[in-house]
Amino acid sequence: MQQEQSVSEMVEEVLERQARYLATRTGMSLEDARVGVADIPAGRRLGELGEGQYRHEEARYWQVNLWFERASERVRQGRTA
Repeated sequence: MQQEQSVSEMVEEVLERQARYLATRTGMSLEDARVGVADIPAGRRLGELGEGQYRHEEARYWQVNLWFERASERVRQGRTA
């Protein structure tokens, strides 16, 4: 991840890295690996994130905000970890 990278750029980078890894491990074409990665639940969720409301936000700020929201939710539910 790069300092000024947007969420959508981060998602593209992660999906591409996963597709390259899958292609290397299985011998399938990179294009088939991209389709395969995008078709699993985690890949679909990442794709939705990259196209969603946070897509233009800088990834580093989005990650901090996400962490804060999750921690706040745990506190509201009476959990600390």
